[in-house]
Amino acid sequence: MHRSLTAAVVAGLGVLTLTGASLAGDSANRQPAPGRTLTFDVRFSDFFLLDFGPTGVREVTSFQDPELSPSRGDQIVFEDTLLRHGTEVGAGGGTCTVTTVVAADPPILLSCQVTYQLPDGQVAAQGRASNAPVKTLAIVGGTGRYVGAGGELTLTENGDGTGTLVLALDRR
Repeated sequence: MHRSLTAAVVAGLGVLTLTGASLAGDSANRQPAPGRTLTFDVRFSDFFLLDFGPTGVREVTSFQDPELSPSRGDQIVFEDTLLRHGTEVGAGGGTCTVTTVVAADPPILLSCQVTYQLPDGQVAAQGRASNAPVKTLAIVGGTGRYVGAGGELTLTENGDGTGTLVLALDRR
């Protein structure tokens, strides 16, 4: 893999962890209202990639690893923190599997699954993403207060280990 492509892939992988800061809503209401939007600040976890190479599986915990060369099947694993006004209010964890690495912009495509633990329930999302700073996934369900949720998740990465997560919830 060319050095510039590797650098772009490494930068993209570092910000792919999906999570986020301001919780809106009344916890007494157990169902999301149509059109409800929740916004969170995100503090991303440290980089962690399972590198499935021809000689076996290797843990990669640094972008600076000279042998970092993402390929199809590698997995990014994350557990990030959701914040509201600087206070932790939830967490999100999941995986993104590298599906394609190409000499293009963006150079990597992924399939991601993530679950967010929020006050009074969980929200699950999945979809395709890339190393672009804005990612959009489908909200595929929830538990507790979020039972029956659908909608769209948008994650915007700031490039400094933080970001914003917006959950645009609707009811099925």
